[in-house]
Amino acid sequence: MLVTNGGKVIRTPVTDIRIAGRNTQGVTLFKTSEGEQVVSVTALADAKSEDENGEEGDDTGSADEDANG
Repeated sequence: MLVTNGGKVIRTPVTDIRIAGRNTQGVTLFKTSEGEQVVSVTALADAKSEDENGEEGDDTGSADEDANG
């Protein structure tokens, strides 16, 4: 999910973003107005993923959490 200082929000699956080669100018996800900037980018948890307790969650735990339980 990307958010701009002008209030625009785009949410798209990463799988929908095409792979670009080294000699390209990148991939445009959306255009901002003049003076508008992207101020936040975050990965959202997959709505289908659930941990073993049946609670929704993501796989962003740290190595310390994994080692300690």
